[in-house]
Amino acid sequence: MDRNHAIDTFRGLAIIGMVFFTVTLRLSNNLPELLRHNVRGSLHLGDFVLPMFLFASGLSLAYFLKKREKEEQKPFFRDVVNRFVKLALVGISLSFFSANGFFEMDEVMLSALLFIACIALYILDWKIILGVIFFINLSYILLMQLDLLSIFMGHYLGGYPAALYYLPVMLTGLILGKGIVSKGLWCKSNKIIISVIFSFLIFFWIFIPINKMSASPTFIMLSILFSFLIIAVVILIMGNKIFSNELEFIGRKPLRYWIMMFIIFIIPVRIYDEFSGQVLSFQLPWFISVITSLGLMIIFWGTSHIIDYFTIKNKI
Repeated sequence: MDRNHAIDTFRGLAIIGMVFFTVTLRLSNNLPELLRHNVRGSLHLGDFVLPMFLFASGLSLAYFLKKREKEEQKPFFRDVVNRFVKLALVGISLSFFSANGFFEMDEVMLSALLFIACIALYILDWKIILGVIFFINLSYILLMQLDLLSIFMGHYLGGYPAALYYLPVMLTGLILGKGIVSKGLWCKSNKIIISVIFSFLIFFWIFIPINKMSASPTFIMLSILFSFLIIAVVILIMGNKIFSNELEFIGRKPLRYWIMMFIIFIIPVRIYDEFSGQVLSFQLPWFISVITSLGLMIIFWGTSHIIDYFTIKNKI
């Protein structure tokens, strides 16, 4: 599997989904069920786009670490620190607009925290990592028994405590990625890993309902299986050379698209709301919000091409 094709295409799909559902929800409050997400007590297609992105990050991390196996420790740790600081600073800078509070955890900060955790756990055997995932899920049941699930309430994505329960998504992407690097998607270890994740889903479903808003283990396990299905389909299609290079282009710079969404759309609209005294200034018909979201994605794509053009030109 070529990291620059299938994984980037998969990650491109994930970031397109994240931008699309974020913008669409911001533009309309009468969306049909298919386009809704982040609704307490229900499950929608849009709820899976963030786990897809985290899963893709885990896959990419396997390649990142494989390339640096023979690298000296100092350059390696410098790269790790640089990547974490970059993500954390972006997360903090956007947090007021993305998570409704300065220093609150948003998607970028979540990615930064999980990145560091995965780096720390990378050396462990995949069987041990599955054990770690199991005990993380068990700790959620303990929170339920102690009536402590309220710690997730009132915070975007469940706040910092929820990061622990999103960790299995990126961790599973990482250990599956390790198998893909060495033996391919359907190697024996990956088949076992997916079978175990499916078993976790069935087992924990007995005790815990699916709840995206508090990152329940059932939602997380289902998200992993969904993400694996999508990457398997992407690899199959990539093998038939149907996919466009543009999805790969988007997937190589996902953070850029997230930042552009805030600079070009979210922040200006939020500022306008503050000055106009309105909470949600735009409430368009759902089909107009869909068209607008797709139009903005085209603008982001074009802007990204322009940035690359001038960056390459200046280097030359």
